[in-house]
Amino acid sequence: MKKWILFLALPLFFAELVEACSDMGFHLTQPAPYFQTGGSMKETFGLVVNGDTTKGACNYFLTFDYGSSTSYTTRSLKFASNTWPYQVSKDASGMQILKKFPEGVSCGDFICDKLQGNNSYNTQTHSYTISIDTSNDWRAAGTYVDTLTVRLYRGPVNNATLVASHSQTLTFGAHRKADISVVSSGGSFDINKTTHTMNFANGLIAGAKGTADIILKYNAGFSLYAWTDNGGKLKKVGGTDTIDYTFKINGNVIAIPWWTLIASGSGASPASGLVNPVEITIGNTTGKSQGSYQDTINLTIQSNQ
Repeated sequence: MKKWILFLALPLFFAELVEACSDMGFHLTQPAPYFQTGGSMKETFGLVVNGDTTKGACNYFLTFDYGSSTSYTTRSLKFASNTWPYQVSKDASGMQILKKFPEGVSCGDFICDKLQGNNSYNTQTHSYTISIDTSNDWRAAGTYVDTLTVRLYRGPVNNATLVASHSQTLTFGAHRKADISVVSSGGSFDINKTTHTMNFANGLIAGAKGTADIILKYNAGFSLYAWTDNGGKLKKVGGTDTIDYTFKINGNVIAIPWWTLIASGSGASPASGLVNPVEITIGNTTGKSQGSYQDTINLTIQSNQ
């Protein structure tokens, strides 16, 4: 019996998936973003992806890095040791946060699209939104900067090739400002409360005390000045008699017969404001005629840095 052994030599081909388009690139359509307090804190920007698709279409995606930060959750512009958070998103509402590759894992984290074939110069336009944080606009005054890098990858997310990148400098100008609110002791800052009447319901008795809070918001230090209508004395309404009183702020007794610096500080206030407790103590009333007495303490705040 004869045995036959048949050897088959068959060529083996491996198909390689190659994105067809070439000469890909992109450009940003607006100048470097500049934001400032008092202006819009959210802007939408555009970019255009281009490529030669005469040999066929190709998928691509765009990523956005974290600038000088380490995570998309901590994106922030920097001024010296101060930070001002911002965010980059696909949508104007800021819900679809854009990330960098490979931290992002799907098209939900990037801008993904496709250049169709049969065109020597094909383009696709996209938009993204930069939002400056508005939860606390009393951070230190100054010019905050960060550099955001946008990268274009060809191919699907699981088999991508980097083809181009552009850096975009973001600038945010936080202008100097200072505000004041005068409220009852223990109250909170209210920009509409700039006057406070201190009544002594039991009469002007020597040693009687009245209190209030002067709350300050500032982002470039502050100088708080005071002066009074009657030279630091209570004066009888319709008369000439006066009664001395003691003015105390932050536990310090300060005479304010004329324009006087009564408090100062540097840097930026807490978001809720810096509370300065005030106490008024009535002086000697012996020999004073009966009637209503009053004085007005005027306040003004200035940035000092």
